[in-house]
Amino acid sequence: MSDPTLESIQQSFSRLQNGLPLFQQDIFNIAWEFTFSPTQYPLLKEIHSYNQKLAESLLLFRKRLQQAAVDADLESALDHLVLHYIINTDGPIPELEDEDPFDVFDAATRYAQTLCVRVSKRDSGDSILHVNGKEVLCPGWAPGVSAAWALRQVGPVINRARYGRNDIIPSVAFGFDPNRVDYRLKNAMILADFSQLAYFEPGYVEEHTRQWGYETFRWVEDPDTDTQVFVAGKGEYLIVCFRGTSNGRDALVDLNFFKTNAIGGRGRVHQGFQQSLEGVWDRLQLAVDDLGANKKIFICGHSLGAALGQLAAHRFALKAYQVAGVYVFGSPRVGNQEFKRAYNELLEAQTYLHINHEDIVPQIPPQLFGFHDLGGLPRKFDRSYSISGPDVLLEDDGIELDFENLDAQRLQAYQKTMTAVQTSIKASTHFLNTKSQQFNGLHHGTGFESGGVDDHSMDQYLFKFGCAILDGEWERLERKGGKA
Repeated sequence: MSDPTLESIQQSFSRLQNGLPLFQQDIFNIAWEFTFSPTQYPLLKEIHSYNQKLAESLLLFRKRLQQAAVDADLESALDHLVLHYIINTDGPIPELEDEDPFDVFDAATRYAQTLCVRVSKRDSGDSILHVNGKEVLCPGWAPGVSAAWALRQVGPVINRARYGRNDIIPSVAFGFDPNRVDYRLKNAMILADFSQLAYFEPGYVEEHTRQWGYETFRWVEDPDTDTQVFVAGKGEYLIVCFRGTSNGRDALVDLNFFKTNAIGGRGRVHQGFQQSLEGVWDRLQLAVDDLGANKKIFICGHSLGAALGQLAAHRFALKAYQVAGVYVFGSPRVGNQEFKRAYNELLEAQTYLHINHEDIVPQIPPQLFGFHDLGGLPRKFDRSYSISGPDVLLEDDGIELDFENLDAQRLQAYQKTMTAVQTSIKASTHFLNTKSQQFNGLHHGTGFESGGVDDHSMDQYLFKFGCAILDGEWERLERKGGKA
């Protein structure tokens, strides 16, 4: 793409202001003008008044466009923005074939590469997506539609192959800041993306982290407990990410409410969680030492992976490693009140638990059995994507029942809860375990379904982070009058 002329930019803005479908070149021209505008916020507000979806896309890519202009890599960033707008929004695009000619296969290939999805074409003409060892048939498109319209049909299939939903907000647009050891919503989204990636196979995970710019990688697993964790390193920091519950073998770990003495001598923790961590601990510590024992460590995980991540963070802190942040999502409770006190003395300020609306997994093991959340107040999404902590923290009443001594009524109630937990866990990783020939039948809407089953899914956590960040960016720009 060559630099747009003033006349071309004016024509594109005219189409925008008149509510006409935007060609690929129009989006490119408007984004170009936005990137170099000295008053971005007023221009963004004007664009928003005509096309909300384009304004949101520009806001999402704003910092990347600015940095790309400095790095002389603006064409690539603009291309990614154009593809994002066409695929992930319902903003106006041309529908007729002769209005916006470009090669759909080439555009889909470029877009898929940003998600670490490879696209190939068979002799029959069918397009195939390759992700995590799967081959997914990409749909064709009817003749007579524009290239943009065809890409809008193909793009959601690429999104579902990688993230399990039709539309996405790419976390890489925001960037990770390892120097911010206080809470940062953008860091939370990046680590949520890592936590979702952990469900994939090791080779694909390594390929993807290298695409994100991480130079070093180690994968550690224990087949006896089916526990997996990886370490990725970039510059002066490491990310340690635990895989969550993904099948019937490690799901059984979540059902075990018995406690055992915590490492470090204070308090008691979930026996199954500690056994799972024990299976990988020595090799995990060795991997961290190999990649940089003196580096900052950010620890993350979803579901079971969140519980293991917090136990690992405590052990690293006991050994004086630099645990800079513990970002966990949909975590079950880990240990008793004494262990929580021991943990919080070391890591309360660095631990950030996130709960999505009615996610049922953070409700177990029950507090009645003496299990508690670690760190400070959890950050909780509502049904939409507003995120906040609860107003009050429930005080511990000191009651701690033994699982073996439950009466029949309570046992029946908790068995019912655990059935719901198993259903939720299975649903949250359904798209990862679906055979490729069945994949096209999957459909995830753009809205937020309600209820504990859907709310545990990592794709909901990720998308809600993106929405919350964009809302925050609007508010920040309004306060500062559009200044960076």
